[in-house]
Amino acid sequence: MAKLFTVVLAPLFLACCYDDKSSLGNPDSVPAITIGNMEEQSVVSYAGNILTITPEIKSGYDDSDLQYTWYLYVDKSHSEGGFRQTVIGRERNLNYEVNLSSGVYVVALEVKVKSTGLAQYARTNLNVSTEFSDGFYVLKETVDGNTDLDLVTTNGLSSNLLTKILGAPLKGTPVSLAMVYQQNYVNPDNNEMEMTNMLNIFTSADYRAFRTEDMKQIFDTRSICYAGEENDDKYYNMCNGNGYGFLMSRNGVSAIAMTGATSLSTGKFRLPVVEDNVTKHIQMLSGGQRGMAFWSNTLHGVRNIDKSVVNVTDLSCDSTATQDCIASGITRKGTVETVWFLTQDNEGNRYLHIINGKMASLNEIRKLDAGLHISKATIVSACGGSASYIYAIDGRKLYAYGIDSDAEVEVQLPGVNEPVDFVTNQWLSLMFGDKQLNYDNLIVGSQEGDTYKLWFFDDLVGGIPTVEAYRTVTGSGKIGFIRRCTPSIISNLVIGMGPRSPMPIFPTSE
Repeated sequence: MAKLFTVVLAPLFLACCYDDKSSLGNPDSVPAITIGNMEEQSVVSYAGNILTITPEIKSGYDDSDLQYTWYLYVDKSHSEGGFRQTVIGRERNLNYEVNLSSGVYVVALEVKVKSTGLAQYARTNLNVSTEFSDGFYVLKETVDGNTDLDLVTTNGLSSNLLTKILGAPLKGTPVSLAMVYQQNYVNPDNNEMEMTNMLNIFTSADYRAFRTEDMKQIFDTRSICYAGEENDDKYYNMCNGNGYGFLMSRNGVSAIAMTGATSLSTGKFRLPVVEDNVTKHIQMLSGGQRGMAFWSNTLHGVRNIDKSVVNVTDLSCDSTATQDCIASGITRKGTVETVWFLTQDNEGNRYLHIINGKMASLNEIRKLDAGLHISKATIVSACGGSASYIYAIDGRKLYAYGIDSDAEVEVQLPGVNEPVDFVTNQWLSLMFGDKQLNYDNLIVGSQEGDTYKLWFFDDLVGGIPTVEAYRTVTGSGKIGFIRRCTPSIISNLVIGMGPRSPMPIFPTSE
């Protein structure tokens, strides 16, 4: 049920200029229009909240002779073409669903006498905030094959954010969803170079980036690099670590410095530092201290770009040149960091390219037994920090493949009596700062037609849930990717402390 926010308008804040050229005589004989008291109101946006305003209006005119118009504007807009640009209602009482970026707006009411043109005005301030900085973003495929976005918070599910913000879903199917903390950009509100937490959305036909404070769009395919309108590149993924941001695209790997407030930039990427046929799959090595590992279609293997963005090293190679990367991840067991890339050849055989993250070196290329569930799985995901597992869904059941044991166990999901079609482990590990911000969630989902259901588990023991899900939500669309956005208070730690952490900070791609 939508939440209602009711205010009562009152004293006049906009003056009405009325030049009486009629033959009415004494202007005091013209019936007056008065609008009663005003209250300032605060509303949480993009949450289905309805702003309801019931003004107290007194006049000497019949209601059928009165015309009501509600306007929404930023306070400065009256000097830039007038405040009558955005009409949000034409009834006496206003009922307006608030889907706005955070900020202070003005809601104005114009009451006009149709027969004479006499008008009276009143206005009130509307303070808009958002709930975007702390929650789970769900990138999903719509029924018509495009991409939209849901957000799961403690207050529930906010659906179809892209449609609400942009007017329509993004073209193309979901490719990846990247949560980049303290990403450089030029703040459009003050034209200053700043850093902010950014949600980067990649589809098969588009790319957009939104700051999570208010979901204002910051970048698209034309603005993310210096090529501008001439840019014909296609983007796959983005991540940051050890002071650099990395952008994966059809032309290769681009990088820019992201080292904090002392080295701000526009956030635009230059030409690729590595020209290569890459994919979306990129993983931090040792929190970025050993640079980034990524899958190269040119090499048919894993490459490593070092933390200074200077040297590129080949870590693994498919000598048959038939393998394609279908998933990747990172996991920790004690002080051992394992980065893996799951591949499949032309005959359907699957392999694990297993990398020692601390040393940026190859452990092995393991051909997986065809009888394993991971060799047939439709969805796989890393167990990030609580066990050396790779989660795999086969036959709509969840299994955990042990990287060390090369064996599998079925994962029991307390309270889940439905088949599952989706799994991800979303987690945060901070060694420094407020460790209470750390989390470790196993999220599983079921898909029935155009409806998805998600179960959120914490209290993981060795990567396995021990109690029933603490949260369940149901939405429309086909689940693509999930990323947790954490409060901005940790963002500087991700850049400043993250590379020194003994564990990775957050997942980058699956």
